[in-house]
This record gives sequence, structure tokens and C-alpha cells, in this order.
Amino acid sequence: MKPSVTRLSDVSTEVFRDGLETRFVSNSAWDLGMYFMEPGMTTIIFSTEDKDDRTAEEWYGHAFEFYYIVTGQFTVWFSKSAKSLRDKKAPSLVLNEGEVASYPPGWKYLVRNTGNIPGSFFWGKTAPLKGAKIRLNKPLKIIK
Repeated sequence: MKPSVTRLSDVSTEVFRDGLETRFVSNSAWDLGMYFMEPGMTTIIFSTEDKDDRTAEEWYGHAFEFYYIVTGQFTVWFSKSAKSLRDKKAPSLVLNEGEVASYPPGWKYLVRNTGNIPGSFFWGKTAPLKGAKIRLNKPLKIIK
């Protein structure tokens, strides 16, 4: 693999019910992208647990993830229980502009834009372990 540059003109943006995702890099080491959410929007539940119990809408397998908050404020809930996330009865972190959060493997997560402005974050996620059959939601629309 050689060093490379990704230009905005080379990528598309995927529209999901919980926001917009622009993925810049996807390779054997990681995925990197930007996510944009309106105030009050809440993501689906996603899991980095080793085994898929099918209670989260997306499952990535054993993976590390991080967010760097570009604008806005986000609350991230984490738990082993999808129900406690849906009920917002789980531990949480509040992230503000300029902050970075690291999400280790082994948890389910739920994120909400709890600010009063549209928010965005740069995210990175390690590639799934070999053999993991990740589950992802399909976008509602793709913007080229």
C-alpha cells in the first residue's frame, strides 16, 4: 500500500435516517469519515462487541472507534444492553467541540446531538477482525 490522498470530489455522502456520512478512507486498517447530525437526532445502536447478539442495528465486531467533535455537542451512551441504551438508562459521555472520545471494543453505543446547532464529528474505526461479517444499515440515498 502506498500513501494516498482522498479528495472531496472523490467521495460520496450517504444519507441515513440519523444523519449524513461521508467516508474518506476504507481499507484493511481502518475506516475514516465525517458524520453530520441535526439537533435532537439520535443514531441507531451500534455494537463493537465480539459476538453479534442482534440487538443492535449495526454490528462491527471487535473494533476501536473514536470521534473528534468538529461542531456541536453530542451525548454518547454505552452499555452491553440495547434496552438500557434505548431507555437512556446507561452511562454517558458529553462531548463538545474540540474534544476527542475513544470507544473501546466490547460495548454497544448510542449517540445524540444534544446541542442546539447542527453538529459534526470526524470518526475513525479500526477494520473488523478477519472473518467478521459486519452488519450495516443501507443508506436511504447516496449523494455523489
